[in-house]
Amino acid sequence: MKLSSWIVFIAVLGPASVSSAQNAIVGELFAADASVRGSVLLAGTGTKIISGSSVTAGDAAAVFRLSRGGEVRICPTTSITLTSSKTGRELMIGMSTGSLEAHYNLGMTADTIVTPDFRIMLAGPGTFSFAIKADEHGNAAIKALSGNTASLIVSELNGDSTYQVKPNEEVLFHDGKLANPDHAVPPDCGCPPLPQIERAAVEVPKDVAKPAVQKQPSLPVVPLRPVPEQHLEQVPLVYQAGPVADEVVAGVARLRLTARPMMPNPIVLAPPPPPEKAAVVKPPEPEKKKTAKHGLFRKVGAFFAAIFH
Repeated sequence: MKLSSWIVFIAVLGPASVSSAQNAIVGELFAADASVRGSVLLAGTGTKIISGSSVTAGDAAAVFRLSRGGEVRICPTTSITLTSSKTGRELMIGMSTGSLEAHYNLGMTADTIVTPDFRIMLAGPGTFSFAIKADEHGNAAIKALSGNTASLIVSELNGDSTYQVKPNEEVLFHDGKLANPDHAVPPDCGCPPLPQIERAAVEVPKDVAKPAVQKQPSLPVVPLRPVPEQHLEQVPLVYQAGPVADEVVAGVARLRLTARPMMPNPIVLAPPPPPEKAAVVKPPEPEKKKTAKHGLFRKVGAFFAAIFH
């Protein structure tokens, strides 16, 4: 990129940035790997970009939805700076080398897209749908896309030449000059198409019988018993706070003396009768042998017998 081109580019963006509303929300960014430099507001679905911020797309294209309607697609690895006017109706987009696509409508207003070597004016009313590509050699390509109905006016940053791009035209400018343009626009002008997911159709052979669908038996419907209505009555509870001493005295005064026992007489139950004992059969006692009683006379007889023996 040429140094002189950058000086003019900064000179063009400088006054516009100062005069623009610094806190105006330009739009909302939807991207998985884009980076933002400047003031942003995090939203539930995307990131809201404040005027004067720069956005750089990652490996995939980033979608920037304008607050006024429409969108700008930032192609992979492309950086742009968005600056809004005080009213928010006009927009200035400064882009580096890379590509972008614009898809929106304009009324009686005009937007400006600035590349390192060219200034492109979008003057409404009309529907704008086109792609722009710029490289480091000062070349710029403009390609009208489907649905574009407006013309673009291109002017040199280092000269006074202008060129009007028709609504259905594709043109390529070389070396930062509008002279000798050609129509050999590179195929990568614009963002790559989004991948389309194709659903594979599954063919079922005709000879394969479809499984029979068994109906589930229906459960009997049991009627619910009506719940009787319940009426709740609110009883007011009144509490009158008073001195603690008065409440204790009043409580003691209400006590009454009585001769009755504090606890009722206990009821004593008789113990249960013991179980009947079984009759015990005792074995017969053995007969005692009769022992002869040795009396006095027997002892005397035995004494005389021993003498006369």
